[in-house]
Amino acid sequence: MNNFKRGIILLAGLLLSISMTAQQMGENNFKSIKLEAQTDTVQKENIDRFDRWAYSEKKHDVFFYLAPMYQYGTGEPDNAYNLHHDLGLMYRWFMVDNDKIKINFQGWLEQSSLWAGETTSNFSKKTGMISSPNASTVSDHDFSIESFFFEMFLFDQKWDITLGKFDPLFLTTYTNYSGWDKYNYFAKSAASDPVPDLNGGMGLYSEYHVSKSFSFGGLVVDNEAVNDYIYLPDFGSTSWNYMGFLRFKLGNKKGLYSDHNFMVYHQSETKDKTSGSGWIYTANQGLTDKMILILKLSNGSGRIDKLNAAYVAGLSFIDPFQRSADQAGFALMINEKNGQQEYGLDTFYRFFINPYVNIAPNFQAYYTVNDRINTVFGVRAFITF
Repeated sequence: MNNFKRGIILLAGLLLSISMTAQQMGENNFKSIKLEAQTDTVQKENIDRFDRWAYSEKKHDVFFYLAPMYQYGTGEPDNAYNLHHDLGLMYRWFMVDNDKIKINFQGWLEQSSLWAGETTSNFSKKTGMISSPNASTVSDHDFSIESFFFEMFLFDQKWDITLGKFDPLFLTTYTNYSGWDKYNYFAKSAASDPVPDLNGGMGLYSEYHVSKSFSFGGLVVDNEAVNDYIYLPDFGSTSWNYMGFLRFKLGNKKGLYSDHNFMVYHQSETKDKTSGSGWIYTANQGLTDKMILILKLSNGSGRIDKLNAAYVAGLSFIDPFQRSADQAGFALMINEKNGQQEYGLDTFYRFFINPYVNIAPNFQAYYTVNDRINTVFGVRAFITF
């Protein structure tokens, strides 16, 4: 199996080297997607509601979504299934917008429910896997304020300062074609939540854009969130997550999509948890205008919530079979926990019904730590308003 691991890493390196001629299409990470309206994107006929919200220039704009999902997995000692939904609202307000300064506010509320079956952790235990399906982690019904922050752009939008509650991984590792988990159909290890899971909390984020192709920054966020809502950390006794990151784009000639993020982190020790540190690299790189390379490599030590490491290489295809706005993809992955490795194949196909509805079936196969082959079938709908 070590040869399999080396094969994935070599495949990732080969595909990445092929993509070195790629060109950026403008800022597309979630933090900077709001800086400038991408009129070419917005004017396309088959653009979904999320993209229209993300690129909107309206002073106030609201986006609603409902994302139900069903999954069924085979394994040992037993099979498992789950049925859940996420219901959410995202709001953005361009408070100040002039030549010298921009100030925005953004809030995100989400309600999640597990209607039947197993939570993600119990799903994995029941089927004998260390990998987690990409589904809600709630065990009943839950409501949370996912984010609530103010962001300020200074010096001709080169310097971004954000203060409030946010998810640190969401802001530092988001990519357009394998990003937001409601919008992404890969399994957990190939999705928007690179390991380890770092808690969302109150904090400060800063990023400096050296050019359209390179930026760097860091953040510090409370490591002991007391609940899912708005709160103030106990500055005298809380512990913190510290992160530094680089973003860059490759190539300058062919006009292809490019987005690379590299982040290092350190979690300070708490009363009941050890400290932890590690690194994460996520990338979407256009090989052609219809084929996107997907990479995610991460490794951590010390405090581990789900996995010690994950290595993912895959491809996402835009408008497959000449169906405008459909998307398909596959990824090979290795998940590692406590020295044990699990190998997987992950596939999906997203059917674009109209700008407000899409449906995506997916299939996953794993060679587990118990030397078994497990399968997971799922279907996710995404309904937007």
